[in-house]
Amino acid sequence: MNNMFQKRLDQVSHKINDLGYDGFYISNLTNIRYLTGFTGSAGLLLIIDGVSYFFTDGRYIKQSSEQVKNSKITIIDSSYFEAITQAQLIKQNNLSIGFESEHISFSNYNGLKKNFSHINWHPTNSIVENIASIKDQYEIDSLKTAIQITDYVFEKIISNIKPGVTEKYISAKISYLFKTNGAEGDSYESIIASGPNSALPHARPTDRKFQKGDFIVMDFGALYNGYHADMTRTLLIGPATKKHQEIYDIVLKAQLNGINTAKEGVSCSSVDNACRSIIDNNGYADFFNHSTGHGLGLEVHTLPRIHKSNNQLLQSNQVITIEPGIYLPDWGGVRIEDDCLISKDQCIPLNKSTKELIII
Repeated sequence: MNNMFQKRLDQVSHKINDLGYDGFYISNLTNIRYLTGFTGSAGLLLIIDGVSYFFTDGRYIKQSSEQVKNSKITIIDSSYFEAITQAQLIKQNNLSIGFESEHISFSNYNGLKKNFSHINWHPTNSIVENIASIKDQYEIDSLKTAIQITDYVFEKIISNIKPGVTEKYISAKISYLFKTNGAEGDSYESIIASGPNSALPHARPTDRKFQKGDFIVMDFGALYNGYHADMTRTLLIGPATKKHQEIYDIVLKAQLNGINTAKEGVSCSSVDNACRSIIDNNGYADFFNHSTGHGLGLEVHTLPRIHKSNNQLLQSNQVITIEPGIYLPDWGGVRIEDDCLISKDQCIPLNKSTKELIII
């Protein structure tokens, strides 16, 4: 495990060196966890000349000593700025240090400039996130376990879906099943959206009761070792009409086309187009109103972004979602989503749950 974190730190250090920087100021807790294993709620990582220094407060003395093995630990009793100054890590004039521009507040940025005016501060974008988008075996195994738990819970929850049951009840039941079947909990608040609510891509569970003729969009995932699963299946409380089957079949065809397109060297925009073109050609272009997918990892939405304007090429061992949908206002919607492992020659769906239309 220590070697895994050291390898990640080395990758970041090499990237910083390639950019011509002397150091890197990392404030995002997810990125700190990726690089050190620290799971607490307060911390800072500073890499200077290839050596990493971790700062946290007195709440995490024991936890940091157990989790952080490849960085020099400082327990602060004041501000991070004061602790860095006291450690004399960046006292030299005109050092060039990068910082995470997406993850620092305006006040903290001003604090850096005020307290370390002798440093040349450089904004960076997604340095750690790009490295983290390519998963190592530990991450792939953790994601596979999260996905297996998600599949299991889906199988168990189906029998609870019937007319009169509320969206909130199913959401709560899913959370319970996750925690009693090996997961840390929910990857995110489950989307359980029925009837007209299913036309809202990110609807929150309500007290609405399931009714006959409802599509039920179920978007949920288990959290395991900090890694997020993210699956969507759409069920129907029958009877099924011709329109129900038509919409479902178009979305399924689009999703399968995306899976068949994705592999190493294919652009994210090409995967999006593979899904979107099927929906567009069937007359529903105006009703697919989000991107096709995203990367998974220690955050549920991370790199790479699978959307029409992203020409970044997919790489082996990235794990992405492919999740097209059609949403018809005041009627209902369908989304189908798998978590997929990118390899040299193919895209491998990791979910095993059926994608045939389940009619209750």
